[in-house]
Amino acid sequence: MDDFDKYFTIGQITDLHVGRKIPFPSGEMDLFDRLVKAVDHLNSIGPPLDMAVVSGDLANHGKEEDYLRVKSELDRLNFPYFIVMGNHDQRETLLKVFSDHPYLVTDDEFIQYTIEDKPIRIIALDTLEPGSHRGLLCEARLKWLEEKLSEQKERPTLIFMHHPPFDTGMPYPDNLGMNGKKEFGKVIKKHPQIEAIASGHTHRDSVLLWNGTVVYVTPSSAFSYGLEFHDVDDLDPLNEPPAIRIFRWDAEVGLVSHLSFIGNYEYGITEGVPEPPKN
Repeated sequence: MDDFDKYFTIGQITDLHVGRKIPFPSGEMDLFDRLVKAVDHLNSIGPPLDMAVVSGDLANHGKEEDYLRVKSELDRLNFPYFIVMGNHDQRETLLKVFSDHPYLVTDDEFIQYTIEDKPIRIIALDTLEPGSHRGLLCEARLKWLEEKLSEQKERPTLIFMHHPPFDTGMPYPDNLGMNGKKEFGKVIKKHPQIEAIASGHTHRDSVLLWNGTVVYVTPSSAFSYGLEFHDVDDLDPLNEPPAIRIFRWDAEVGLVSHLSFIGNYEYGITEGVPEPPKN
């Protein structure tokens, strides 16, 4: 058996914000172009990914024409993909455009679901609170989560959501964080089968051991914000290397996470250094 056969591999892409154009000194950046490169990057990974999760903010303004452009690109992926709500998303319009994704249709107003036919169980949470950039896990959503987790207490589980459930220490994104963190933490702490929680929203990489599991905050595949630990009124977008996250599940080892930067960089970013000067 090839060693690769024992892995189940998931790509996470987040904060696409298609519909936005950002002026940089080097020229205007259309974030749709960043999505094209992200899809190409996901498709280039070998061995091929088994699936991908798009964890929110697909379109910057929730417009139908932007969702249609997003779908045209995501449909180029060589494997299935699943969608999670972000604060910039609009439920009704997204449901209309992605009508061929039946898992998005649920019994209530929230787009929350489980994926049961994979080697690791996946739960998607809806933290969207319309009219606010802050997220929310209300009593109804938490009750649904508790019920789902209680159904299979022994099965390894990976949770995807848009808003991080903790304060990162960066005041600006934390001010746009999530309500219901404390109550959410109480649910998570009761369920040790949760291997990890994966989120986005801040456009920066963060990792925390939280209530008995690991929470990953994945950077945007489009643009970043500065690592700012002071309280500021706003943050300007940065043209730093965009990235995706890759999860590899091995029942014998567990869940391993990797960041993969999109683009080509001389000597790479994470590996390799230039030769030292000869003199």
